[in-house]
Amino acid sequence: MLTNYYPMTYSYYQGSIEDNPYTAKWGMVTKFLDLNDETLTPFEGMTFGIIGFKSDKGVYINNGRVGAVEGPTAIRSQIAKLPWHWGTNVTVYDVGNIDGPNHSLEELQESLSQAIQRMYQLGIQPIVLGGGHGTAYGHYLGIQSSLEKDEQLAVINLDAHFDLRPYDQTGPNSGTGFRQMADHAKDRGQDFPYLILGIQEHNNNLFLFNYVAKTPSIDFLTGQDLFQMSHQAILDRIDQFLENQTAIYLSIDMDCFAVGSAPGVSAIQSLGVDPKLALMLLQHIAASGKLIGFDVVEVSPPHDIDNHTSNLAATFIFYLTQILAQQKLN
Repeated sequence: MLTNYYPMTYSYYQGSIEDNPYTAKWGMVTKFLDLNDETLTPFEGMTFGIIGFKSDKGVYINNGRVGAVEGPTAIRSQIAKLPWHWGTNVTVYDVGNIDGPNHSLEELQESLSQAIQRMYQLGIQPIVLGGGHGTAYGHYLGIQSSLEKDEQLAVINLDAHFDLRPYDQTGPNSGTGFRQMADHAKDRGQDFPYLILGIQEHNNNLFLFNYVAKTPSIDFLTGQDLFQMSHQAILDRIDQFLENQTAIYLSIDMDCFAVGSAPGVSAIQSLGVDPKLALMLLQHIAASGKLIGFDVVEVSPPHDIDNHTSNLAATFIFYLTQILAQQKLN
């Protein structure tokens, strides 16, 4: 049985059920599923599963603005309003949340890892909703454990921060997840291919830039790089990273975007990536055919304005799932 796991028991879309695929919305067609149901057998066809990670403990430890614990609920409310474009060819389940206010971040990350493994065993493509960026390490472990023993998992992160801080003194938090991934890969005798898009120099200290400079498998483009480079030059850089990889995990930290586009985040960004540019990059990554998992994190509803941030997160999910479904169905 999965720990710290709670299946969804209520509908978060306050509207009628719609059988007409031409007018339906996600909230009208989303079904509910209990991952602890032992009678379940692997699903056929394109099946997505929404799972929330209701924890911002790592944000609190990292002295950020708490509130991302409410992110999964806010993003769901916006996903529910999306138009349904798939008829009966695609199925979406809401499988619930990982939640445990009295448990440590490490325990919740392990619980998420187990839930992700269960979803892959059932043939369900996870749509993971954070939560703080502590979500990422649990998600990464779940994907890595679902791959073939020697297969390497590469990581792309849209983020203003490297999130490569050491954690020997503070313990894991929202700024350490990708360092934990690097250490996990090292323990497996593997490199840690890691590409960060949107880094802000004023948000990362020299220790982190020095760590990256000494790690050949890590590459990044700053927010200024993304602003100044041509679209094709950016895509070429991404393709260089993708070239020798077989499996990509993508994490979207909503603090990558300027506060005008994403005010409701754990750490606001005065500068930031244009969401329209980010969408083009996300679609390019998904179209590579190598993307096997993604999450959206750091939506902090108490600090949001008119659901701007949760709506943007849902919009990214809409377009990523469009491409992933097309690849499965074609």
